[in-house]
Amino acid sequence: MSQYDVDLKEYWRALAKRRWLILFCMIAVGAGGYAYSQYKQPEPLYRASTEIKIEKHSDMSYVQNAGFWVQNESIESHAYAIKSFSVLKSCAIKIGWLPEGLSDDDVYRDHKWLDVINRLKSSVFTSATKDTNTITIAAVSMKPQEAATIANTIAEAYREVNRTEKDRRTQDMREYLEKQLEMLSEKMVSARSALREFKEIHDMIAVGSKTQKLEGLLDTAKKEHEELREQKRVLSEQLERIRRNQSDEMAEVMAKQLTYASKDSPLYSIGNRLDNLLLERQGLLSKYMEKHPMVMDIDNRIRKIVQDAKSDLEARLRSIEFREKELLGKIERLEAQARELPEKEHRLSLLIKESELQEKLYYELQKKHQDIMIQESGKKDTITVIRPAIAPLGPYNLPSNMAVSFTGLAVGLILGVILAFGLEMMDTSMGSVEDVEASLEAPVLGVIPHFDDGAEGKSKANRISDSERTRDMIAHYDPASLVSEAFRYLRTNLQFVQLEKKSKIYLVTSSFVKEGKTFNAMNLGLTLAQTGDRVLILEADLRQSSVHKIFGLPRSPGVTEYVLGDYDWKEIVNNITDIMLGDFEIEDILKNPGMDNLHLITAGAQPPNPTEILNSERFRRLLREASAEFKYVIIDAPPVLPVADPCEIAPNADGVIFVYSLGRFSKSVLKRARATLQNVDANLVGLILNDIKPEDAPDYFKYYTFYQYANPEEETKKKVSSLRRIAASLF
Repeated sequence: MSQYDVDLKEYWRALAKRRWLILFCMIAVGAGGYAYSQYKQPEPLYRASTEIKIEKHSDMSYVQNAGFWVQNESIESHAYAIKSFSVLKSCAIKIGWLPEGLSDDDVYRDHKWLDVINRLKSSVFTSATKDTNTITIAAVSMKPQEAATIANTIAEAYREVNRTEKDRRTQDMREYLEKQLEMLSEKMVSARSALREFKEIHDMIAVGSKTQKLEGLLDTAKKEHEELREQKRVLSEQLERIRRNQSDEMAEVMAKQLTYASKDSPLYSIGNRLDNLLLERQGLLSKYMEKHPMVMDIDNRIRKIVQDAKSDLEARLRSIEFREKELLGKIERLEAQARELPEKEHRLSLLIKESELQEKLYYELQKKHQDIMIQESGKKDTITVIRPAIAPLGPYNLPSNMAVSFTGLAVGLILGVILAFGLEMMDTSMGSVEDVEASLEAPVLGVIPHFDDGAEGKSKANRISDSERTRDMIAHYDPASLVSEAFRYLRTNLQFVQLEKKSKIYLVTSSFVKEGKTFNAMNLGLTLAQTGDRVLILEADLRQSSVHKIFGLPRSPGVTEYVLGDYDWKEIVNNITDIMLGDFEIEDILKNPGMDNLHLITAGAQPPNPTEILNSERFRRLLREASAEFKYVIIDAPPVLPVADPCEIAPNADGVIFVYSLGRFSKSVLKRARATLQNVDANLVGLILNDIKPEDAPDYFKYYTFYQYANPEEETKKKVSSLRRIAASLF
């Protein structure tokens, strides 16, 4: 297996080990995020939108008006004009926020009505759809029906205001043309009469060719001069308007005027730039205050454009004034030449031109008047509502509870994983089989799974309960269990060690108390005895002995009495007969074979000097003589670090089996125990990992589930029944 696969398993083991921490973090952060979102939940706002279409049409009112050439407005101009004062005022009256009959001055003078207009303006948003002639009008309110009402009313108010403005413009133009037609008609009649009288009096029909040519040049020069004067007047008025209105409040008016300028006008492009900047400024003001850096930057750019317009107009005025001087000089020269012509021809030429001019102006103005009349008779709305607003079903500004919960769970999962790995990095205890093997530099002979949290909870009384005995002697009482199979696996590994090193005496110890050394020593001895080998379990824990209680034997006589010379070692050996005379029932002894091969030497009376007892020559002789009589001698010794007893026994044993409960103690404790054993030249043959949970060794438990073990009692009954049938057939 690659190192990458091993690392992934270690990561998974660490997560499984601290799964409850991860689950707690997920629940805590998820619940906390949901509670915080509910506590900090904003006021619900509802958004409704309608869509209008701006019809493109040919505007016939293209005569010169107030210094600007009128043409169709851009879609952006319409989007900007929707939030104009007149539209907002009309909408506020329609929805009942303002009383009817209020004039503009009344609204401007009363801050209460101005606040209503500003509140309505802040709740309305417009946007022009790109590459189309449609505009979306959105309204925001704390009531869903009110939002839809505002959006629809704004669209209707703008359509009415636009229609009214167009009608007013058309009516003003018609009245203006009618007055001009009346004046031009009088001038035309007067010019015709003057020409006819002059011809009758002086009996002249036409002028000479030389006079016509000179008069033609003079007329062309005067016409060009009049056009320059008109341009000069228009530019002067525009420049004067810019000079008077330098404040930010008039920028909107300037933009609207400049965008109505003719494409030939020098201010057309400047007006478009100014209009775009004002739209951008309006969008920023919906999110920021006027002192925000982005808004102030837009203001500076608007002032720069206005200044550029002023400079451009001044330059064009200087150019027109220079050209005007040239034309005046040319006109003076031509007039001087005309004065030299015959008086009658010159007078006739002037009268003819005047009559023709008045006729031309009259007919052109009459045609424009007819166009206006046609336009006025065929009134058509250029604004159409193509999608009305409906009341929204829910607020748009509230976060989804499910999204908040899932986000909290995800953040809690990430936090839990980080904490799990952090605790795993700070955890100095052994977390895996490989860590233990690397630390002690010894192989793992067996892995004993966790099966009962109280496996080492021994009673302090002289007798133990049947349930405690059944639990502590699991290899005898429950041979089909996972724990018993683990001890058989341990037995197999130990047999291979014995074949290789000819070992017989094994010391079972641990680094500290409550790691399961007695439990493992006793069940290892039971498992070895079940193979038919003679096994001796020697209780060398003279301080806190418990083996004799489990087997129901008296503590004395034992090791202490033998070392003191009171008994021979064979006299203190307990066999199956002694066990039967104790607390064991015959049914319990016969529950599983092998008990007749098991022998025990108890600890004996508790001496004041246990270390000296275990370090005595008689104790060493006990080990030598016992190894000659038994195939295996299993010594249940105290832990290494609390007392020096196991260090006195270890040099006399063929091997030391170290019991370690995975994750119970840190790596430094384990290494110190190993160093202690090395100091006395102990032969550490292997490790027993005790009380292993599924998350600590997942592969071990996974493989076990694929194999089922038969019940030994049922197998025995089948064998007896088979033997009886064979005997009956023979006899």
